[in-house]
Amino acid sequence: MTHYTLRPFETFADHEQCVALQRAVWVGDDPVPTNVTLTFVHHDGVAIGAFDADNRMIGFVMSFVAPSHFDGASRGLCHHSHMAGVLPGWQGQGIGEALKRAQAEVVRQRGYNLITWTYDPLEAKNARLNIGKLGCICRTFIPNCYGEMRDVLNAGLPSDRFEVEWWLDREMENGEWRMGNGQIRISNLQSPLAVEIPRDFQNIKRAGLAEALRVRLALRQQFQRAFADGYATVDFELTGDRATYMLARL
Repeated sequence: MTHYTLRPFETFADHEQCVALQRAVWVGDDPVPTNVTLTFVHHDGVAIGAFDADNRMIGFVMSFVAPSHFDGASRGLCHHSHMAGVLPGWQGQGIGEALKRAQAEVVRQRGYNLITWTYDPLEAKNARLNIGKLGCICRTFIPNCYGEMRDVLNAGLPSDRFEVEWWLDREMENGEWRMGNGQIRISNLQSPLAVEIPRDFQNIKRAGLAEALRVRLALRQQFQRAFADGYATVDFELTGDRATYMLARL
């Protein structure tokens, strides 16, 4: 296993490394500058980096305190995880998951029970981590969340996003997941619904933006209808060529 360590940002150089890492991950986009990342940290934000043996940043996660849109959040507040990234050469080694779990531990220690963030619901690897591994739920779909984006991963299509909820007080009771101080209850057996997405959406984009846009808009319609009908994504399966969201009614 490749050696790396996790630790909070400690120096201005760490923040500068974060900017450089953003440029490497989101090629073509404008990075969040050091004056903003420093402000996050100075005001109860969380910034954790993954560093190799030579103290070079290979991944990071960053969040800040925000009002919660969801009932059950401690004091009506949550942490919103604005950025998380791992250098391309280090992806697929569990670093992203390790960073998120380290973030959760700090947030929990500070008295919050909810972390939220956005991601592209058509990115199967992200869905597998966020929904399948970490146990997030999603019932919020934001069409064209960030407007037109210029980086390689997002350029040319509407920036549709899920806003996920990672309830840190999640526990199983009588066959149901309870979270948000017990206000949210989910049974995976209650009116299940499956929504399949492409295994590799970026490959579809490379083949042609017209087909990618068709897939994007079709998925937007499916999820907007499902969420309006009281469903939430509660699991994600990635097996072979199939990538499938599992939904249940809250």
